[in-house]
Amino acid sequence: MAFRCRLPIFVAALALPLTACSHAPCLETYYDWDYDRMPLGEAVQKVSERSSCPVQIDPALIRNKTSHEIHLNRQPYQAMRHMLWGTGLKVSRTETGMIIVSRHPGAGAAAETTSSSPSN
Repeated sequence: MAFRCRLPIFVAALALPLTACSHAPCLETYYDWDYDRMPLGEAVQKVSERSSCPVQIDPALIRNKTSHEIHLNRQPYQAMRHMLWGTGLKVSRTETGMIIVSRHPGAGAAAETTSSSPSN
């Protein structure tokens, strides 16, 4: 009898970590994406508007970058990953939507420091 009383508590304890890893419901729906290459800022805006998922991004990261074309049926996260291909950026899911960050943070700063140092 004591075993039966503890089983629901055990199951509930296992379910808690699964709910903590959940992400925004707006990322679940599949859409037909049919976009050619375009400025990356425009592409991010289109994905965000179509899916109603907010996308966090530093505008400096997408300046002068072009998205990869996409002609697929995918969820917004998968579509964004496809559109970011070759840009040096990556997308991650958040509790409310997505965030785009540099694939190699600090690499740009290191290159600027190296190129601006005087030659001997």
